[in-house]
Amino acid sequence: MRWKVMLDFLRDIFSALSRAAGDSADKEEPAPAPDVPTVDTVTGWAGEPPYRYLDVSRYQGKITLDGWKQVKAAGYKGAMLKTVSTNRKLSKRADGLYIDPTFETNYRNAKAAGLDVGVYYYTYATSEAMADAELALVREAVRGKELTMPLAVDVEENELKPMTTLDLTNLTAYALEQVEKMGFYAQLYTYTGYSYELDMGRLANRWDVWLADYTGKTPAVGYHYNAHQHTSKGRVPGISGNVDLNVTELNYPKIIRKKGLTRLREGA
Repeated sequence: MRWKVMLDFLRDIFSALSRAAGDSADKEEPAPAPDVPTVDTVTGWAGEPPYRYLDVSRYQGKITLDGWKQVKAAGYKGAMLKTVSTNRKLSKRADGLYIDPTFETNYRNAKAAGLDVGVYYYTYATSEAMADAELALVREAVRGKELTMPLAVDVEENELKPMTTLDLTNLTAYALEQVEKMGFYAQLYTYTGYSYELDMGRLANRWDVWLADYTGKTPAVGYHYNAHQHTSKGRVPGISGNVDLNVTELNYPKIIRKKGLTRLREGA
């Protein structure tokens, strides 16, 4: 009798364990969370920066309308598009200036996808005459277009380094003044190492600065800047290959619209 009680007891335990195992095996596992592409974190920034954007040129190849929609869906709000630079292999002009071959398509598709758009041009100018030629082609590129991000002068070319700090700073200031006369929000782009070639205290005191620094930290420099290009190796849905990624705490579109700096000024 005692053995029967013991056997019944063991049978009950075994049955309970079997039911528990069966319940566990038959229970449907919760579906994994959908893999929603999001923007990369930025080392050094506290919290969630309110405005992330990227910049592109011919080096990113063709970006379709669907590609730009993917960019927006991934959390990026704006794009800075390359307009003008110098390359004698790409240009039909004697001075080598050309409009980036992807600019028109990128502008049209980025706008259609709902992104804010600004532009930049890469300068090789060592004189006001050369700066004027670059700016004239920039005017041609942006005529009839709405910009809700800055128009940036990209100053980082090694061929400019033989110029004195004073001369290069003066020429940069001249170019930024011309951008303002065109009716746009002028911005200086450079990188931390190159900024030693410029009087950044003077320039940053007068104009907005977009600073490139890929150290993984928020740049600690002796002048004010509003935008940080934190990598040149970003990966974004809709764009094949690497792309520059940027972050800012400013709402450029709101500022630019409020100041009425969205279009080329008549007569400029």
